[in-house]
Amino acid sequence: MTDVLICGAGPTGLCLAIELARRNIAVRLIERDPTPPANPRAFVLKPSTLYAAEQMGILDEVLGEGVAVETMAYSFEGRIFEVATSPDKRWPWHLNLGEDRLIPILTTRLEALGVVIERGVELTAFEQVEEGIQATLQNRVGREEQLNAGWLVGCDGIHSRVREHTGVEFEGHDHSLHWHVLDAQIDGWPYKDSQGIIFFDSLLASVYKTKDVFRVYSLSYDADTGSWERMRDFLQDRVPSAQLGRPLNDTSFRSVARLCSRFRKGRVLLGGDAAHAMSPSAGLGLNSGVQDALNLGWKLAAVVRGKADEALLETYESERRPAAQAAIETSQRNDNLFSQNDPATRSRAFRKFAVTLSAYLRNGGTGYEAVMGPYGASIAAVGTAPEFGPGAGVHLPSDLRISSADGRATYLTAATVSGSQNLVVFIGDGGIEAESLVESAEDICTRSNSELVLTVIAGSVEGAAARKALAIDETSLLVDHELKVHNLLGVIERSVFWVRPDGRIGFRQDDADDLVEFCETLRNVLPGLISGVALHEDSGHDST
Repeated sequence: MTDVLICGAGPTGLCLAIELARRNIAVRLIERDPTPPANPRAFVLKPSTLYAAEQMGILDEVLGEGVAVETMAYSFEGRIFEVATSPDKRWPWHLNLGEDRLIPILTTRLEALGVVIERGVELTAFEQVEEGIQATLQNRVGREEQLNAGWLVGCDGIHSRVREHTGVEFEGHDHSLHWHVLDAQIDGWPYKDSQGIIFFDSLLASVYKTKDVFRVYSLSYDADTGSWERMRDFLQDRVPSAQLGRPLNDTSFRSVARLCSRFRKGRVLLGGDAAHAMSPSAGLGLNSGVQDALNLGWKLAAVVRGKADEALLETYESERRPAAQAAIETSQRNDNLFSQNDPATRSRAFRKFAVTLSAYLRNGGTGYEAVMGPYGASIAAVGTAPEFGPGAGVHLPSDLRISSADGRATYLTAATVSGSQNLVVFIGDGGIEAESLVESAEDICTRSNSELVLTVIAGSVEGAAARKALAIDETSLLVDHELKVHNLLGVIERSVFWVRPDGRIGFRQDDADDLVEFCETLRNVLPGLISGVALHEDSGHDST
């Protein structure tokens, strides 16, 4: 039997399939459209999606295909008001990478895991039964197939048939604004490829460079797809040197703000645009869907494999729905500013947005990353916020530089991308207490049958007394010269972190002398993990 049937092979469905397949879950991914998308779709990859790419092992490919936006500027009433450079030590403001280029990267990664997208296949009917899902699939020539699956995940977009058939409410509204997406060459463009620019004037427009063409986003109050003439005249007036070439793609869509009342109903789960739809004004839609997949993938795999009961799946909604709501609210605030008809009011609204944008630029571009949470307390994010540094529910910072035992430089997030649960033990300069802590950690990881991966972080190779005494695998040892990572995370002495497979901190204990509290936390979330004994499949599930 298929463990999980995923409906929809956009970025969310592909990322979820990757997360499941790399955990040896039997997954089928179907897509109604017979060919991958070639027209302009989602385009802006935020740092949250670069985190996800690192977790999935495709970061180099993603960075190689995109154009990094390292500076941002805005033009108001014909003047360039601010140019800011990203202060982040690792990530750009965002990466210009269209969905049409991202999907092949994800597809290649998925196929390497042994899963092929079944294109031209649609889900025509399904029902929930006690043991899972009974589904009817139909291919492009009308041939039907009956399929039994343990779980069904709808990643089939804003008009999701899975959501509609399940009866989950899609609450919200459609906006009067229409977004236009134009791809064309621009000769004589005076700005660098790595600079994005937003024009606030009679026409709101943003211009970005991809590896092949320029992509222009603009707004209007009608669904007419002919934005090329408007943008040609606009650019001739604002950037006289720029000559807009003929349109390669020119599409439009209505701005929306909708959120599912729930993300799970029994054996059916929803993700991406099927669960939440928002204006592209903040560039958060695709990025939200990718985070859905990263959050759900490890949890659903744990349930399928008997390492967790279904209570863990409740944390998918409790963590991701508030993040999606925050992203929708951010996008909606932008649309409300942009939809002023009176010229004077519209000018003030643009100026207000420009002030907000300035603050966004100054704080490193992180102000609009609502898709990241942080997540509230749940069984998978336990503990009060520490006095210093990130706590439960927060993503492990991506720019923490550290060294391997043999002196190679790396990032802490890159060292914890095994796809497993990560036990990270900080021991500073070692000592008897550190030796005891590491010995306990090794024992627990052994009892988990390698489901739990140990990383020990010491102040130096010489000071890592635990390494000398216990002969731990050197690949498990990282060296934090001058204790910089310790300090940035607020670690004073020994600390224990549970870093989840999605890069989030699930648990943190400072001044730790033992792992009793850690084990208790992990057993509440993944009771079948440390014991090595799978749960019985008699735990009930909500089928209402």
